[in-house]
Amino acid sequence: MSTPLLQVKDIKKHFPLRGDFLAKPTAWVKAVDGISFELEKGEVLGLVGESGCGKTTLVNVLLRLEEPTAGEVCFEGKNIFALNQKELRKLREHLQIVFQDPFWSLNPRLLIRDIVGEPLKVHGNPSTEELAEKVAELLEMVGLPRDGVYKYPHEFSGGQRQRIAIARSLALRPKFIVLDEPTSSIDVLSQAQILDILKDIKDQFGLTYILISHDLSVVNYMSDKIAVMYLGKLVEYGSADEVFNNPAHPYTRALFAAIPDIETEGVDSLVTLDENVPSAINPPAGCRFHTRCPEATPICQSKEPVLKNLGNQHLAACHKNNN
Repeated sequence: MSTPLLQVKDIKKHFPLRGDFLAKPTAWVKAVDGISFELEKGEVLGLVGESGCGKTTLVNVLLRLEEPTAGEVCFEGKNIFALNQKELRKLREHLQIVFQDPFWSLNPRLLIRDIVGEPLKVHGNPSTEELAEKVAELLEMVGLPRDGVYKYPHEFSGGQRQRIAIARSLALRPKFIVLDEPTSSIDVLSQAQILDILKDIKDQFGLTYILISHDLSVVNYMSDKIAVMYLGKLVEYGSADEVFNNPAHPYTRALFAAIPDIETEGVDSLVTLDENVPSAINPPAGCRFHTRCPEATPICQSKEPVLKNLGNQHLAACHKNNN
């Protein structure tokens, strides 16, 4: 069997809390606390969970924007934290990110030519004419006119600015892209267009995505696999069909139950979780979700559940599945 494109092995990222700048840490924020999974080339992993569960910290580690406290991330079989600066610079060409808000991620003082072409200038030395031509090709790829090269970000709508951000991420023909809430700040029609563009580009270039989103309909539409995080832990993982049709963890079921559908009669009919989320500084003993779980039993308070394979590569960390 071929080596997975991405292998994440027991990644931990703990941030120190200090009373004074030079003082020893008084506590640690366990933002990511032992995450492992694999992604094959061409797959899309949907990463879901409440705000503060560690999703963004995890992808920052995967992109080596943060150094891990422990664990390994292997890209095409190579541990990215063992690379020297020359090797890391080469790796950067293959790892890209599309940020949540296209307005703030695009410098308003620069032409689109320079914004989208920035990676080309960093990793090459194109002439002004070559840069403009390559950027025009990238704009066409995401459904924007070529003359956008000589415009500024404020001349585009929110959906168009997100297309520009996608074009920039494609400049170096990467193999892996993180999509951080790519449709959260644009209208519904633009969302559908962006998702279709992302799917077409993935198929055309054989890209691999990690998609972070609070919109579970977007995750369901785009993803091959789903990873559900809670307080720095992976509580459920599997194919999108398995997780959406047969959610095995109470937290996953609670997330799905909070989604309105055609039969929902008012906000009061939605099932919502207790809003008192435990602190990542001092997470609960046992199962971290037990303080909010309607199905918790005494063992949940003392023993941490492990991810168990329920069949069809569907994993869940819940004591009810371990019986």
